[in-house]
Amino acid sequence: MVQPQGRILIVEDDLELLEVMRDFLSLSGYEVEGVPDGRAFRSAVVLRAFDLILLDLNLPDCDGLDLLATLRQTGNVLLFVVSGRHDGSSKVRALELGADDYIVKPFSAVELALRIRNALRRSAVLMAGARQGPEDSPGECFAGWKVDECGRVLVHVSGVRLNPTRAEYELFRVLVDARGAVVSREQLLDRLSVTAHVSNPETLTALVYRLRRKLLAAAGESPIVTLSGVGYRLNA
Repeated sequence: MVQPQGRILIVEDDLELLEVMRDFLSLSGYEVEGVPDGRAFRSAVVLRAFDLILLDLNLPDCDGLDLLATLRQTGNVLLFVVSGRHDGSSKVRALELGADDYIVKPFSAVELALRIRNALRRSAVLMAGARQGPEDSPGECFAGWKVDECGRVLVHVSGVRLNPTRAEYELFRVLVDARGAVVSREQLLDRLSVTAHVSNPETLTALVYRLRRKLLAAAGESPIVTLSGVGYRLNA
């Protein structure tokens, strides 16, 4: 029996679209479960572990953003928002709360499957590295933070560990590589569009804000410095 490529949960109140997505992803080799509302979502994530969640925002009994906020308090599972909301504020808010991607309806099923495949592959590589242990990857330290490339975590000199989202990690990685030099917003978008599907300036602003807030909460200060109209750098 062929093992599924991953377990996916679809949260979608449009039952016709839910069936189409479930059938397509099942044919692509995934084990797929679908639920129509927030209540069923809460039950599903308690009973089973998923590799990736596709979350609609306009649900009949709640706002999907509330579900995203609750989920990020307890776990770091890959999560794509799949929504008909075209407004920039919803996308920015979803990414602030920790969504790994934001896909606007209508969408290409083939593109969705490719994004899922790439995200799960990266996640599998990172998980394998994490099992090797931090001693196998000395990482890189700058501005008081050590980047653990295998575990994809950030470790402060005080010993505090921070588990960022994929986009947050990739952003910090670029800034560490610059060793205190200024990285322009254009350079960040060029890099993050490839590694984390971040290509919108508003999304980048929200991402920097979210990461800065997490660093501040973890260590009492954030090394990220904003140069208005130019870009960002790490304060060493």
